Formats: sequence, structure tokens, C-alpha cells
Amino acid sequence: MNLKNIIRWSHLEYLRFRSLRCRLFSLSGRILIIAPHPDDEVIGCGGLIARLVSERKTPHIIIMTGGEGSHHGCCSTSADDIIKARRDLTRKALSLLGVTEQYIHEFDFPDGSISENNSQMEALIREINALKPQSVFVPHWGEGWNDHVETARIVKRLLSPDVHIWEYCVWMWYYNVWRGLNWKNAYSLNMTPTEHRLKLAAIDAYTKPLAPCGNPWSGVLPKIFIDANSTDTELYFRIR
Repeated sequence: MNLKNIIRWSHLEYLRFRSLRCRLFSLSGRILIIAPHPDDEVIGCGGLIARLVSERKTPHIIIMTGGEGSHHGCCSTSADDIIKARRDLTRKALSLLGVTEQYIHEFDFPDGSISENNSQMEALIREINALKPQSVFVPHWGEGWNDHVETARIVKRLLSPDVHIWEYCVWMWYYNVWRGLNWKNAYSLNMTPTEHRLKLAAIDAYTKPLAPCGNPWSGVLPKIFIDANSTDTELYFRIR
């Protein structure tokens, strides 16, 4: 194991240890989870989604892009084919968690360059206003990917002051974010065995199917990343 991965494992164990001391939480009202790419909602919030569905509080899910960048530099598979395949996987993965199509809202922001300077902004604003969420989940500021950080920034700016905002972790487990974490407002979700099984099945639904090139449609993800997001605990930070 190289030095970078040793540091990543140390970081992961540190986050897991701190998570054990976090408060548990429950939610009520209309809930919206916003994912930059197809699979972020399951990898970051799969356990939460399973729990909300079991409590008859099915969240709405907005996915900002079609995930067409997952095979950049890999093969000649067209962007349209990748988008179609990944959106098919979204429906399968979320159906495993009990989420039906009426709760899935997909946009066509460009994968790799999400920004406000896009024709999709007006549609996004209309959708969020129509859903009238009371709690919104966005990627954590320490995600390390521009699409994740920019998605959170855009959405936070759009929400009214009375909406509760939460940050969820996808790549934050993988990147070495040690400082600036707001542990006073950190909450953990400890999955039941059923919730954990459902989350793992939903992750597999995204990461196991292969494109014609032989790599997963979601792209080749680091093993440490998958392992970090496959535990029975999810970590959230409440912003307001």
C-alpha cells in the first residue's frame, strides 16, 4: 500500500471514530436530496433513503447531470449512450431502496462543469420551488470534485432561509479533509442490517454493470472509495 492510501485509510478511521460520537437524527416534512451525478445519492445517502422510505417519507431526488464524464479518456462510448445507461441504472438502484420514478428528477447540466451559467438553471429553480422542500441535502464542502462543490454552492444560494440544509459525504471519505469539519453539527445515521443490505445492493446496481469497453458505466472507482462508502454508518453535517 502506498503512502497516499495509508493516509487515506488513517483519515477514514479518524472519521469513523468521530462519527461514533455524533448525535443521531430523524427528519420530518418534505425532503430533497441533490446529487451531482447518478450514483452520488445512493453512495452518500443510500441508508438514509432506505430509512425514509420505510417511514413513508420518501425523499425527492434531483440528479444534476447524466454522468457522461464517467468514461472520459477511457473509450469511444458516446455521451448519449452513457447518459441513457446511467439513467437506467438510477431507476434500478433507487427502486431497490423503494423510490419510484415520480420522485426522481433529472437535469442536463454538463458533467464536469456544473455552473450557474447554464440554460438548466431556470428549470432547476422551478423544480425546487415546486417541490417546496423543508430539508435539503447537498454534497459536503470537502468533496474535492468541482461538480460536488458547485452543486452545493448553487443550491444553498437558491434556498429560502427557512429551509434546513444538510451536507452529505461521498468523496469526503476519500480526500484528506482533517480540518474545518463542524463536528458540533455532525450527525450520524447508523443503519439497520436491512438498510445496510439495501444500500449495498443499490451501490452494486450502479457499479457492477459494465459498458461495452469492459469498465463499469459509473467509471472505475478506487477500492478505498467503495470500501469507505460501504460501511453501515453515514455522516451528515447540518448547516442550518
